[in-house]
Amino acid sequence: MSIKPLVFAVLSVVSAVSFADENAAGTFYLGLDAGSGKVKKKDPLTPSYRVTSETNRVDGGRLYIGYQITPKLSVELGAVRPSDYKQSATNGVISYNARVETKNHDLTFFYKLPEVLPGLYVLAGATYSTINTTVEVPAARRITSVRKTDTDFTWGAGYEVRLFDNVDGRIMYARYAGADLVTVGLKYRFR
Repeated sequence: MSIKPLVFAVLSVVSAVSFADENAAGTFYLGLDAGSGKVKKKDPLTPSYRVTSETNRVDGGRLYIGYQITPKLSVELGAVRPSDYKQSATNGVISYNARVETKNHDLTFFYKLPEVLPGLYVLAGATYSTINTTVEVPAARRITSVRKTDTDFTWGAGYEVRLFDNVDGRIMYARYAGADLVTVGLKYRFR
């Protein structure tokens, strides 16, 4: 006997019971997500260089405030802070060490799909990023910093379940400004 059908059945029953009472429209909530993910491989900062090491895994957190517009639709304003991305590269003679610090702010819409699976939702929105890049060239004893801003799309999906009276737990996958994050979190609903 396969365990997958049993897990799916238990998950369906738990989620149906947990979400029998849909979230009421017109309520505010506050939450915190934490997780880990991957960043897509980056090219060297200078084309003639070869990457010798880089960070491909990031950890991060997201603090957000949200508003339940309808029982199925909500909007969130969040701040995402992933860990720094680091890269080292060389051209055989000169090497550099780079560190990229990113701070993201997002406006995201969440739409619940209870007809598919109670607790399932999709998300889409926009992310505004502030990116600080610091490059150190040890041979030249030089450090350079560059700051830029960028706007990108946010999208993903997740699953939410009621844990206590006003507290929900959730797990989600989301793409935030070049980083794929899988997060778990808690959400407190004000009544």
